[in-house]
Amino acid sequence: MVVGPLISMGLSSHIAIAQTVKLPANSSAQVVVGEKLYQQNCALCHGVNGRDANVFPRPIWGPGADLSKFSTTKGLFEYLQMLMPFDDPSKINDEQKTAIVAFMAVQHGASKPSESKPLGGNAVVLK
Repeated sequence: MVVGPLISMGLSSHIAIAQTVKLPANSSAQVVVGEKLYQQNCALCHGVNGRDANVFPRPIWGPGADLSKFSTTKGLFEYLQMLMPFDDPSKINDEQKTAIVAFMAVQHGASKPSESKPLGGNAVVLK
């Protein structure tokens, strides 16, 4: 279980989220870190599994996902760089955002779990 302040929205309590995303044993260190960062910084709004969250209920990866609108992992990174987390995009650095992108690309089926992304993402297509 991951416990900690997930997002600064004037909440005085800590929110616990059960970690339910299972990564393969051969996942790159970057993907593993990206999963942890996603749970800490993104899951509150987007859901532990990238769907069914109260704040943003549309799926962000997998079938019917919004993720594909970014075209590539580089496009997703650029979006995160400008706007996410919504409360303060500067609280996560570029290396951390790249790790989140790598994790999301794996969850979306666009990358292998063993693959890492270069800083800022790359041309891997998010269909």
